[in-house]
Amino acid sequence: MEGVIISLAILIFLSHLFSAMFVKTRMPEVLPLLLLGILLGPLLNIVSPADFGMVDQVFTRVLLIVILFESGLGLRISQIRSTWEQSSRLTLISFVVIMCVVALLSKIVLNLHWAYAVILGSILADNSFAIIIPLISKLNITNTTKTVLLTESTIGGVISIVVTITLLNMAKIQSFDVSLIVAKIIYTFMVACITGGAAAIFWTTVLNKVRKLENGIFLTLAFVLVVYSVCETLGSDGSIGAFIFGIVAGNIRTIRKLHGFKFIERFTMNVKSKAFNDTEKSFFSEVVFVLRTFFFVYIGISMQLSSLYSILCGLLFTLVIFMARIPTVNYVLEKSVSRIDSAVTSIMVPKGLVTAVLASLIMQSGVPGGVILQNTIYSVILFSIILATLLSFFIEKGWGMQAVNFLFKRHREFYPDAIPAPAAKKVEIGHQQKHLIAKDR
Repeated sequence: MEGVIISLAILIFLSHLFSAMFVKTRMPEVLPLLLLGILLGPLLNIVSPADFGMVDQVFTRVLLIVILFESGLGLRISQIRSTWEQSSRLTLISFVVIMCVVALLSKIVLNLHWAYAVILGSILADNSFAIIIPLISKLNITNTTKTVLLTESTIGGVISIVVTITLLNMAKIQSFDVSLIVAKIIYTFMVACITGGAAAIFWTTVLNKVRKLENGIFLTLAFVLVVYSVCETLGSDGSIGAFIFGIVAGNIRTIRKLHGFKFIERFTMNVKSKAFNDTEKSFFSEVVFVLRTFFFVYIGISMQLSSLYSILCGLLFTLVIFMARIPTVNYVLEKSVSRIDSAVTSIMVPKGLVTAVLASLIMQSGVPGGVILQNTIYSVILFSIILATLLSFFIEKGWGMQAVNFLFKRHREFYPDAIPAPAAKKVEIGHQQKHLIAKDR
């Protein structure tokens, strides 16, 4: 027992150390956590996934709920409004392209049924918000491109969850009728939006009273779990309900001013400032940080290094995803976007928490060959983080500019003539720092 307790303490200390390290190195802290899990599990055999019993299923679901709630809470409608058209276009087209490419490759390499191939494609079409932030923190790209990338990763994660869970549910009843799938997705979003939105309006009106209770800060997370349960009971997806709850609660003052939503104002008159204060946001962020620490170590422990085929498949999928992303970004982004911004956008496809959680759901759903699929997805997470980190470092150093100019020659080469390049660089860096501080909460 003492060994387990001291191990948990060491993990938390190491996670904070890794987090501090990426400020200088820009290496996402999840990478050393993954490697630590691999060391403890497959290499040294100190611990195995079997030691966790059934805890991982509950833990996985709770982590998904909390991470989506916290992501929704940090999503600012006012920030994405100006880039919504470009962000939504990139999100949808990139998601569909990568999902189709991965599905086709899965059919050829893994000989999967088309339904499960599409499920794998929807899982690997997600990009990690938490990993993209440190990677772009020191890159000389515009604030608009930053917003597009962060919006894409957030919305893309939600789409990945909805599509994957819907297809997994269809797989259980062995029905893959397209009209049924579309109807299920529409129903899921409708119920999640109504339930999550109504719950957020109610909670923001009583939040001031809740704060007066002892340890009341935990009640918000408890209420998010209630929202999840209600959505699941109604046949929707509770994790999406938690995401909508976070968006509405975090943007309540903006939403009640929008045309068609002014009726909300009479229910939220007592919300004079932001729904959640800085202390509460810091608490939610810390909860996600701790849960994420244990989960990525668990992923490393769960990886089966003896399955060389799965690892090689993971590497192949990673390379194909990066290659498919280049022409997608090249033709989806407007020509006014610079070549550097386009290059950075094309390499920002690292996989992270949502991908890992959905991989665990595959195992829990009893998908045929689930162990191989899970290990392949875990390998993609590891390789995609490493590749995105290396490529962002190369771009920062100005290496490979000939390749960038060739691949993105339809885009402009320099910053606008109105601002000299050195001045533009200083201005953009200042915007980036402010933006990241705001987004990192």
